[in-house]
Amino acid sequence: MSEYDLLDTASGNAVVVALDHGIGMGAINGFEDPQITLDAVLAGEPDGVLVGPYFAEQFADTLAASSTEVLVTADFVSPSSRPGEDTGPWVQQHAFDTDRLLACDPVGVKSVLAFGRQDSQSFERNVNYITEITESLRGTGVPHMVETVMWGNDVPDRFETDTEYVANACRIGWELGADILKSPYTGDRDSFEPIVENAPVPVMILGGPSSGPVGTMLADVAGAMAAGARGLVMGRSVWQTQDPAAVVTALRRIVHDSVAPEVAWPP
Repeated sequence: MSEYDLLDTASGNAVVVALDHGIGMGAINGFEDPQITLDAVLAGEPDGVLVGPYFAEQFADTLAASSTEVLVTADFVSPSSRPGEDTGPWVQQHAFDTDRLLACDPVGVKSVLAFGRQDSQSFERNVNYITEITESLRGTGVPHMVETVMWGNDVPDRFETDTEYVANACRIGWELGADILKSPYTGDRDSFEPIVENAPVPVMILGGPSSGPVGTMLADVAGAMAAGARGLVMGRSVWQTQDPAAVVTALRRIVHDSVAPEVAWPP
């Protein structure tokens, strides 16, 4: 029996597809029609989907008809104040209160802890609501998943997966109350394994923008799993592909059955 329903699977791991992008990014490529994208993802039978609470409400019947669990996001995060654009600076705000989130009967609540911003007040607000969410979920049985990312201008893009930065961010994340960490993958097992081993909470990896062939992404997932990760929470790397259901199926084989990526997704 897992410590959380999300990870209460035969392997103790979980494949979660993130579908919360519309909150801050709008109708982005591959997600213009939410019903079509949701159906394509659910066809692969992921363990969970991460959505906004109003998305969960609008598509409650579809989600209820599947065997997939629901996680909900607590915050609004956007790369711009202009809708659908990536012009910066990032905008972030605690958007949904705990009662609204728990009304979705989720197996997890996710929020973002973003490092690297020059505006210290934005970071202070971020820390405040991370701890507020943690305390509001205490005793509910619903874990707080904290996504630790390097998004600010003070952390150049090339350091987003830097081992030292990721290790420090994960440490701060669980020290602020994360029950589960959603972390960048550092790129290889040797550098990621100590981060996982040193965290007293489960670590799952995030995806980020879709880039490169599916096989490369799956190889990263396999590396993270070998390092002790408990699964993944990925969005664009799944539903911006030609066949999201097939990608989810391949991820499930790697995460639950330790199938080699080249077997799960033959070249």
